[in-house]
Amino acid sequence: MNEERERSDGRSSVIWSQLQSLLDRPTFSQLLHSKLFWSGLLFKLVLGSTLASFYLRDLFIPFINYFVDSGFSNPWEHFAKLGRLNSFPYPPVMLYVMALPRWILGIFLPTGTDVVTPGHLLAMRLPLLLCDICIVSVLVSWLPNRLRHILVFYWWSPLAIYIVYWHGQLDIVPTALLMLSLYALRKNMRAASMITFGLALATKSHLLVALPFFFLFLRRQGGSSHALRWTALSLVTYLAAIMPYVFDFSFRQMVFLSPEQARLWAFRLPVGLGGPAIILAPLAILLLWFRFDMYQKQNWDLFISYLGICFCVLVTLAPPQPGYLLWFLPFFVYFAARSRPLALLPLHIYTLAYIFYFALRSDSDIFDAWWLVSSKIAHFNTPYEVLTSTFGDETLTLVHSFAFTFMAGSMAGLVLQMYLVGVRSNEVYRLRTRPVVIGVAGDSGSGKDYFCHLLGNALGNERTLNISGDDYHRWPRGHEMWQVHTHLDIRANELHRQQNHAVAISRGDAIVKGVYDHETGTFTDEEEVDPKQYVVFSGLHTLALKAPRRLYDLTIFLDPDDDLRRRWKLRRDVSERGHSQEQVLASLRQREDDRERFILPQRQQASVVFSMRPITDSPLADFDREPEKALEVEASNSFHLEPLVAALAEVESIAVQHNPYSDPTNQTLRITGSISQERIAAIAASIMPNLYELSNAPKLGADLDGCLQVVTLICLDEVLRWRR
Repeated sequence: MNEERERSDGRSSVIWSQLQSLLDRPTFSQLLHSKLFWSGLLFKLVLGSTLASFYLRDLFIPFINYFVDSGFSNPWEHFAKLGRLNSFPYPPVMLYVMALPRWILGIFLPTGTDVVTPGHLLAMRLPLLLCDICIVSVLVSWLPNRLRHILVFYWWSPLAIYIVYWHGQLDIVPTALLMLSLYALRKNMRAASMITFGLALATKSHLLVALPFFFLFLRRQGGSSHALRWTALSLVTYLAAIMPYVFDFSFRQMVFLSPEQARLWAFRLPVGLGGPAIILAPLAILLLWFRFDMYQKQNWDLFISYLGICFCVLVTLAPPQPGYLLWFLPFFVYFAARSRPLALLPLHIYTLAYIFYFALRSDSDIFDAWWLVSSKIAHFNTPYEVLTSTFGDETLTLVHSFAFTFMAGSMAGLVLQMYLVGVRSNEVYRLRTRPVVIGVAGDSGSGKDYFCHLLGNALGNERTLNISGDDYHRWPRGHEMWQVHTHLDIRANELHRQQNHAVAISRGDAIVKGVYDHETGTFTDEEEVDPKQYVVFSGLHTLALKAPRRLYDLTIFLDPDDDLRRRWKLRRDVSERGHSQEQVLASLRQREDDRERFILPQRQQASVVFSMRPITDSPLADFDREPEKALEVEASNSFHLEPLVAALAEVESIAVQHNPYSDPTNQTLRITGSISQERIAAIAASIMPNLYELSNAPKLGADLDGCLQVVTLICLDEVLRWRR
């Protein structure tokens, strides 16, 4: 019984931690402190409770009214009998999302199927506003240092405001659920991601085009069976959601056979006379699926860019409707927020062409949307009627065609921008023919093992091979030669054997070696070791020889404060290796000369030096107690650390000091304070576009550990770019 209770508590704690991860408190904190966000929220509430097009006012609201007022009877059956077949061409989850606030606020609203008041408009706009907030929150969580850009390009986008709060289309609901699904996927919460994606499918079925991209992305991470299991979960969720109505003919007629669905098959290329035709939209999407699958490596930006490009192509090859723009807008904003200002030109042109195109349509709602505010304004002649009477139908058709051409052309520009930022950036990390090799050196007790643990979490432990310098000691414990040499003496270690292994590993070849067992003081039997994507050589003398240093992609030296190093060594050797405190301190004194001669000179050979410094006092005798620390970094000034410095400077609980030119070759960075794991992960993702190419699932810590991991990833990212 106790074991079962413990397992239940464990599951509960995992679920609770995942829910906390999804809430992402730092993101909401940023939004809640932004005047730009609050002003936009107020503007959208006012606009959304006053304006509505024919679609929202005469189709969607009556449909929702009947569903709620009738006690949740089948609304598709009712409206099909009335001949109002275009009332609500959406699956059931869209109905539930839109009906919930109408049901909650029902006691304040007059009843009647076709009754529409500002209160009804507000009830319909509240779930749309919540979805709008979800999208902007996801974008900010991905790019926390681009808050203003995201609020300007998305939250205050005239296109999104018109579609949702003027015209009244519902496409923001499936888009928000898709973004939440992607957010959960990036957090490695696959069950939550795929269930949410299944619910998104049950709001609008155009998202089916994204399912193969999810499958292909998941297959690269865990194989075909892994991908099939998770994508099947989405389909099961979708089928369960539509099951109550799927056998009803009126539902199938209004949803699956609606003119809205037929738009996807409208553009065709005839083959021969009277023969079949090639349907362009599915053809283009199929080609995108094939192209995405051909990439040997798929990172997060590649995945997101192909999703955005897919929706761009779908919008271009289907007769346009006002709400379709929302399918790709968040994806473009994700890349646009990181681009130079000139890269936004296609979006500005598309915005103007879009407004011009839909304002000139015969069903334009420029004035009709004002019906509840002023019937006089609602009866104004539309731009279509004015221009037709002035210039004639042929001229207006030509102008309309020009507007559509500019929409299509600027859409191509949007696709190009996403390709350049998302797809081309992935080519920097084309599959290498050899592993990435990292050299880590430092004195005994400097934290090499713990650093390798953090590095493995950041890069992926399953993709990282750690090779310890202790494996190259010449003699086992107790050998008489240890009375002549200390472990810090180069002569006590087979460094040229380590060098040969580094050469072999750098070529991608296997090596044969044993492992030094610290519990027994002996070496295990030698066995073949295959390299992985990342190989980390860590030890006392990793950077001592010139030839291996040239093989390492990144060289790191750990140089903590002496008192802190003694504290760590005491904690390790006394608690884990059974030595007495006097033995450890005597060993440190005995090795001091070799430390100065063999270990510290390697500091000058490292590209990055990490130093932990205590900033609070604690007696050495109390070595189990960890003092408060500062992380100091000395690195080549070729590494671009300014984005990290700027991001950390916005965190109130962190203090950052940065000297980008401490001497002609180096820069220094000092970090103190605390920061949450969620904020560290968000910062890393925002300043490193290819983070998920370095690691499919980086596990970044909080506080100084997380900062150390991010600095390492930035430096590794840049040296790989240079070598490419």
